[in-house]
Amino acid sequence: MQKGKITLLETLLEDYRESLIEELNIHDNPSDKELNNILVFIIKQYEQEFENDFSDIFIYSYYKNILNNYNNTMNKILSFIKTKKPLKNDGKDEAMQAERRDCDDVLYLYKLKISNQPHTLISQVTGHEIPVNQSVINIINNNDIFMVPPKGKPELRGPHSNYTIEYSLDYWENFKKQITNYTQDFEKNHSEDFLEDLADYRFWLNQYNVFNIYINKLNNERETKEGEKHVKN
Repeated sequence: MQKGKITLLETLLEDYRESLIEELNIHDNPSDKELNNILVFIIKQYEQEFENDFSDIFIYSYYKNILNNYNNTMNKILSFIKTKKPLKNDGKDEAMQAERRDCDDVLYLYKLKISNQPHTLISQVTGHEIPVNQSVINIINNNDIFMVPPKGKPELRGPHSNYTIEYSLDYWENFKKQITNYTQDFEKNHSEDFLEDLADYRFWLNQYNVFNIYINKLNNERETKEGEKHVKN
């Protein structure tokens, strides 16, 4: 890249770096790698703080998405159920896809994926393994929200317990009430400090995500220009 030629992406990254340095209250000029390491360190502290609460945090975030996210999932589910006709599933795929995006958004926000270890998620930022309960694993693995797992603990179910397809309006209206109550109880039953720390955790995860998006895009841009230069030569 020719000296003096600054791309829009480089300008955006530099502006973001400056705001990040100000947020971190840093008085020197760290490199991109040093900034990234600071963000990783902060996220690691929050992962350790919330490690034993993460099942509730995941489900809370997932339910909040279903109720309030831009995917409009709860309304899509109820609309499908209310207008469903025999042998027709118009609107079902849209509702299912919206729910999958809600689940994926939680995993993306917290930078998590399922580990090879049972009942465990692994951080893609720090490599830290976070224990979760079976309900979280069921949510992540169930690609059809209308397939409802049998009630009770998995280890206590009989060998012939199967998922059921649930199209009852009463069931889904009750589901909406239950997940609304869950989110409200979560906020009511945790201290203000806990909720503030959770908000800070999400804030720094977002800072990490955005910073790395800029870095990756800029690296791709530079690699593309280097490739074009070699082709011309």
